[in-house]
Amino acid sequence: MRGRPKQPDKPLKLKGIHRVKKRQKDGSIKVHLYHRATGLPLDENNLAESYAAAAKTMRTKGEATMVQLIRHFDQSAYFDGLSEEHRKQYVWKLKRIEARWGSCPAATFNDADDALEFRKDALAWHNELGKVSPRSADNLVAALARVLSYAKEKAVIKFNPLDTFARLYRSHRSELTWPDELQQQFISTARPAMATAMILVRNTAMRASDVRKFPWTRYDGQRVQIRSTKSGKLLWIPATRELKAHLDALKETKAGALVMLTPTGKAYTKRYFNAHWREDCDRVDAINAEAIAADPDFVKTAALNFHDNRGTAATLLAEAGGTAPEIAEALTWTVDKAQKVIDLYLARRGVLAANAIAKLEEYRDRKAAPPD
Repeated sequence: MRGRPKQPDKPLKLKGIHRVKKRQKDGSIKVHLYHRATGLPLDENNLAESYAAAAKTMRTKGEATMVQLIRHFDQSAYFDGLSEEHRKQYVWKLKRIEARWGSCPAATFNDADDALEFRKDALAWHNELGKVSPRSADNLVAALARVLSYAKEKAVIKFNPLDTFARLYRSHRSELTWPDELQQQFISTARPAMATAMILVRNTAMRASDVRKFPWTRYDGQRVQIRSTKSGKLLWIPATRELKAHLDALKETKAGALVMLTPTGKAYTKRYFNAHWREDCDRVDAINAEAIAADPDFVKTAALNFHDNRGTAATLLAEAGGTAPEIAEALTWTVDKAQKVIDLYLARRGVLAANAIAKLEEYRDRKAAPPD
């Protein structure tokens, strides 16, 4: 019985190989191979072994350094439990941190004096980054602090020298909310898709990305399913009368998987959505041009953005008497985030003071009233 002919060896497939073409003196082209993560050259004739050696070098380099602490964080169950958006945000932050602090020994955070010196260096880095972008600087140092706090929580290190730090970026949007009358004007004048977007955000405080991708399967006729700010999970909340009426009417006339579609029946991209939103906002300002010219305090949509509607939704709930836990439950926020809205938005608008005075007047009236 004849044996099968010997099959040629399959080419070795390895990820992370960087190929560089270089022209030789004789005019020929030679391809040089490098291990992408370490930059080490690879032996083409002994590729498997040289690749393994380079990979081992990378692992050894990361032992007992900041790199190890970062891997301990981004490969944890905690990290896996974050929302997809939060994990995406961490990717670029951790790369920047690894590039700057990757070789820092983990033992630095087991000695109080060394940890203090690291804090000084990290805050100097924070200040330097802040000259270009205060917000980005805050985000990077906050991510670095989270890596260290997680390592401390798991008893990998003793000290987290960045347990507190002063942020450089200060948001000045706490006074910027959409007045109800301006929202209603936008709904009545905007194109249908943008009117739907406004009704969704003012009743649920959804992010713009979730509004654009909101499918009909997340509305059951009585409730809507929205994404939790804390966990990223989808949770059902009751639909308001306004939202229910709008979605019911829309469902009778619209077909497709998504609630919001472009005029050509496609899903909105971020850029296209922002363009249509801004155009419809400008239309409202054009209608109100005379009022804007006559009253410098008249709220213009040019000063507002889509995100400001989220604060408006929470503010209205608080003005109606909702507590921080109730607002957090209704909007699937954390209680801390809901409390921050109350502290920032309501306090600056004088609502808390007005409510307190009203309660004082009611108390005095009851006290002064003759007994039955």
